[in-house]
Amino acid sequence: MRKAQWIAAAAAFVLVLLTYWGCPVRPPEMEAGFSRGPLQATGVQSLIREAHDDLTPAQAATLSGLESELQAQEDDSLKVEILQQLAREWYQAGKPAISGAYAEQIAELRNTEEAWAITATTYSLCLRQEGIDDKTRQFCGAQAEQAYQAAISLNPDNPENRINLAVTYTDNPPPDNPMKGILMLRELEQQYPDNPRVYITLAQLAIRTNQLERAVERLLKADSLDPGNRDVVCPLAKVYENLNRPGEADIYARKCAELLSENG
Repeated sequence: MRKAQWIAAAAAFVLVLLTYWGCPVRPPEMEAGFSRGPLQATGVQSLIREAHDDLTPAQAATLSGLESELQAQEDDSLKVEILQQLAREWYQAGKPAISGAYAEQIAELRNTEEAWAITATTYSLCLRQEGIDDKTRQFCGAQAEQAYQAAISLNPDNPENRINLAVTYTDNPPPDNPMKGILMLRELEQQYPDNPRVYITLAQLAIRTNQLERAVERLLKADSLDPGNRDVVCPLAKVYENLNRPGEADIYARKCAELLSENG
């Protein structure tokens, strides 16, 4: 599987990858962002208190037992195992914000780029939940940003974390700079002109804003860089259909069906 496809898969299967967490080395330019640490501590405790009302008795008992085990544990490797269980239980309970907080604790123990990317992905999934309140959205947005920055600091040459950070900004635009995510993606297009995921992401944003011709242009560019990618071919079929271009829609619909069949 291509690296770009693996990262995309991580977003969809974050529970499977909850075992791959780590911790950042923070360059000086990131210290201002990380100085907001008290928001994380206060925010998590508040979210946990509120979330307990939504838990079943079985879920509450499981989580309480795991918390007791965690408090009594001194070995870091065993702490990680318990934290993984807590992250998984909270995610399955429909609380990715809290799951992300436990993922972050694992990240602080393990120190890998991959771990911080998974932590950030969990927080990003929180931003895509329908009906979340402003406090939770603010918390998840701030923590996702910090986690992606941590992953970037560990491997500045990997564009995937930068792309995902830009998407987080588009999902949760900074009030003082609502175009930040889009501008960041345009910069990445200049820096990585041969990276298909940059164009896929720009196409997704174009589709969200009903700029379908621009979406076609970007998807075709991605298709030229990565032929046979179903994340390109299948959306092209739909966009051509919405543009009332049945010839092209039919061609890509057939290609899409073949790719889906090949991949089971």
